[in-house]
Amino acid sequence: MDSRQLRYFLAVVEHGSVTRAAEILFVAQPALSQSLRALENELGVELFRRVPRGMELTVAGEALVGPARQVMESSRSADEAVRRIAGLAGGRLDLATPPDLAVDPIVALVARFRARHPRVWVNLIDPGSHSNVADLLRAARCEVGVDYLPVGGSRVVAHTLGRRRLLLGLPPGSPHTPARSLPLERLAEIPLVIGPRGTAVRDEVERTCAGLGFSPRVVVEVEHEHHVFLLVAAGAGAAFLTDREAEQAARRGVAVVRTDPELGRDFGVVCRSDELSPAARAFVEEATVGVADDAITPR
Repeated sequence: MDSRQLRYFLAVVEHGSVTRAAEILFVAQPALSQSLRALENELGVELFRRVPRGMELTVAGEALVGPARQVMESSRSADEAVRRIAGLAGGRLDLATPPDLAVDPIVALVARFRARHPRVWVNLIDPGSHSNVADLLRAARCEVGVDYLPVGGSRVVAHTLGRRRLLLGLPPGSPHTPARSLPLERLAEIPLVIGPRGTAVRDEVERTCAGLGFSPRVVVEVEHEHHVFLLVAAGAGAAFLTDREAEQAARRGVAVVRTDPELGRDFGVVCRSDELSPAARAFVEEATVGVADDAITPR
């Protein structure tokens, strides 16, 4: 098998059909289908089941996905190593981050990186609610990401960039609005709008409440937290907000207060501990300019 066959195979996996994969790859559909059949003949197994709505992986196909991504990543690293001398005159950066970090700090970091390396193509990846950046790093879906710290597991290096504090947004006219800051013990009586378990804010709030001897009173659970302030403004409940979300919420009449003690989590750049491609290495260096070297911690 060759890298072209594996690239075609992964495109069909990611897009669910030969037609869509052919469009994305800018190749003729018959040529892509022929390449897949040749790969299946070479391996002696069927990789896909042809179904009315597209393609489904067989057990053999599922087994090939991981190794195929590893091969493509190795091929990309070799290609980009050749470009290193030319000062990143091309290449690709796969960058993973959860949605609540995708605006701040990702927007500024990507803009700074693109200004320095305008010919590098950047692909932003959302890990989804059932995964995290470290999992994508170990599966070779990406080489670098920005995530909340600490990250668990092996073969991952983290470099702290800053701290994301959380403020409590209360609906307009809420009887729980304090004169100054709100003691965290009072969370037991406040209905909350929050993301599902496994998200950074939910985990932080539940861990804090457990330490105080109670469970948070969750009344609305939302898959995507970046518009949660709209539910607060409408009176559905209170919610923990980032500084940027708190500014938007305050303009809609939400009472934004500090808690005592204040909640928050560190965030930073995470990357694989093995050799990085030139693009990934350049992004890590650009993102961590001015940050102390001892912030890099193997996990």
